[in-house]
Amino acid sequence: MTSINFFQTGFKEIYMGLMRWLNLLLLAILSLSACSEDPSVLYSKAETEAALGSRQKALSYLFQIQKSAPQYTEAYLFAAKLFFEDNNLTEAVNQCKRGLDAQADSAMILRYIGEVYHLSGSMESAYRYYLMAAHADPKNLDAQISMGDILNDKDLYEQAMTYYDRALDLDSANYLAMVGKANTLRNTDEIAKAITLLETAIEQEPMEGAAYGALAMTQEKTAIEDKAILDNYALAVKLAPKDKHIWNAYVSYMVKEQEAKEAVKVLQTYLYHFPSAIEGRHLLAEQYLELAQTESISWLDAARQQCEKALITDSNDHVSHGMLARIYLLQEKPRLAVLAAQLAFEISPTTEYRELIDQAKFYSN
Repeated sequence: MTSINFFQTGFKEIYMGLMRWLNLLLLAILSLSACSEDPSVLYSKAETEAALGSRQKALSYLFQIQKSAPQYTEAYLFAAKLFFEDNNLTEAVNQCKRGLDAQADSAMILRYIGEVYHLSGSMESAYRYYLMAAHADPKNLDAQISMGDILNDKDLYEQAMTYYDRALDLDSANYLAMVGKANTLRNTDEIAKAITLLETAIEQEPMEGAAYGALAMTQEKTAIEDKAILDNYALAVKLAPKDKHIWNAYVSYMVKEQEAKEAVKVLQTYLYHFPSAIEGRHLLAEQYLELAQTESISWLDAARQQCEKALITDSNDHVSHGMLARIYLLQEKPRLAVLAAQLAFEISPTTEYRELIDQAKFYSN
């Protein structure tokens, strides 16, 4: 019996050891297979994982590409995009610089660094990298368009036009180049030319939103009826729901030109897409305040909620504190108004908030 137990124990140990060895061998084979796999296949897997919300898995595939095919430019750009979407600007830029060190396509990478800074509000850094990209490869269409865009934002319209024209020389039917040039024409009051160019862009790409948005902005400078402008804005944000530039123009038009209730509907949709947009919360609260003064004070609670949501995003938002003070005064809650006005004044010591404190104290006595 003892010999049988010994044999069984020994066999079990041999079996377990063999299984461990086989598992290690399998992992090694899989690892070698992944390393030798076509980078385009790995990139496709990364896209799939990112679409499913598995960013870490997507990044692991991209890092594999960077090791096995270090000049595969898209691996650095996609990784940078994923980091930037997670608000990690530093690592996004680092990914791009790794691509430059690996001698991947410098124009593509420099242009994307410029885009990251542009979207982050660093205009001068964006301009510098866009310019380096355009110089690195004068035939890079995206770099030419990006230079036009940044110069447009800097109100340097003549220079912007030069880059859009270069882009159109490279591709006469390029949609984004046409929209960018039309925006420049609008900014220089060449309205008829802008509208003609935008109509051409829409005819070529009827399911893209940018041209509809630009057309609506251009039509605001004409005597055309409001319905045409509203229709183009509505179509623009439907086709390009994440284009904040179009949304900002749409919201601005609604607040300035339309009834408060109609503006509220658009602002609510805007905040659905951009819940952290504090300026949108301010505008919506102002519309609710207007409705409270013209219709019913019950709208004040809706205004207060928008201010509170803005303060969750940024507790130092003095505009929301100041607006809360106004709301509390209208609700006949002067003590709360004093506290809110004092917070606003501590963050931004302006005459407006000083007067609001005095007003709230007067009613609290």
